[in-house]
Amino acid sequence: ALYLVENGGFAEAYVTNAAGAARSIGNSAMINALADARITVALANQNMVELAADIPARNALAAAAQRNLLVLVENATGDATVAAGSALYSWNEAGGVWTKVTEYESVDVVLNWANIQGRPASAPSLIDDAVTKRHEHANIASLNKIGESSGQMTYDGQPVASTWSTNNW
Repeated sequence: ALYLVENGGFAEAYVTNAAGAARSIGNSAMINALADARITVALANQNMVELAADIPARNALAAAAQRNLLVLVENATGDATVAAGSALYSWNEAGGVWTKVTEYESVDVVLNWANIQGRPASAPSLIDDAVTKRHEHANIASLNKIGESSGQMTYDGQPVASTWSTNNW
């Protein structure tokens, strides 16, 4: 049997077998299935950034590609125009040409105390020793008794009086 069923602002066709079970579902289901398949294919062919370890790996991607590409090459020193680091390339499928978009140089910085201009005269070990000993002095035990509780200064855990006694100066 063939049924035409109103579905909102349009009609759908349904075909059933002799027992009444749907054998083919009409317009919206078929259109959605076709659209989903085409969207999946389109997304798969998007120009996403591919990664390649080096220039030969980049070239291998182009040999297998049937579309334009963006490829980030981690070690692009195989390209005579790149002294060090990585580079981003675009592949034009129609023209069969690689174009370097930009390059990125990795910078490793090593600081040596002796090479720092305007450094303190002390050696790093003397500075470390001074920081370690910053609280080693004769009255450290008394200073460690000074504290704070609920916004009030304390000494040895007891509140410190905050009023002045005067002698009629």
